[in-house]
Amino acid sequence: MNTKNNKRAQESGEKIIRAFFAATQKKPVNKVTVREICELAEINRSTFYAHYKDVYDVMEQVEKTMAKELTQSFLSRLDTSMESCFLSMFEFIKEYREFYKIYLNNTEKSSGILQLATETYQDKVAGLSYQELGYRFEEEIAYHEDFFLSGFSALVRRWVNRDCKESPRELYGILNREYHQRQELFQWGEN
Repeated sequence: MNTKNNKRAQESGEKIIRAFFAATQKKPVNKVTVREICELAEINRSTFYAHYKDVYDVMEQVEKTMAKELTQSFLSRLDTSMESCFLSMFEFIKEYREFYKIYLNNTEKSSGILQLATETYQDKVAGLSYQELGYRFEEEIAYHEDFFLSGFSALVRRWVNRDCKESPRELYGILNREYHQRQELFQWGEN
């Protein structure tokens, strides 16, 4: 392949992604058209279709790329501490907060990217039994994952919608307090 053409294809792909983000800042993903993206990117439709099937394909490809990079930021610190892992993840999300703001507010399954990001972590613990992970029965892991991903997605959505006003360390503190130290909320009325 011709290097010049590869560079041109890469530039076109980047233009499409930038145009996609510009369009989704003004309206939900399901209202964005290929025509709008082409106009914003100043490309023709055949160039768009050489890269993507449709608008949702753009979102899906960006989602996969972001999930992979988010996972790498988390796992790069896995040998240190969970705090370090989450701080790295929050720093990454803050850096790409515009993507996360669009993604978490415009997709039906807003925890999807976080789900994709946790798949690699799940591979790391795949050899452990549910008992070794502290669960009483195997299905309890699925309940925990659903609960955690939904709550974590809501936490991140609120944070990016506030333009990441709290630092990654402050956000980790909120997560840590809510996740580990609020058990008394479930014990009210018990003697």
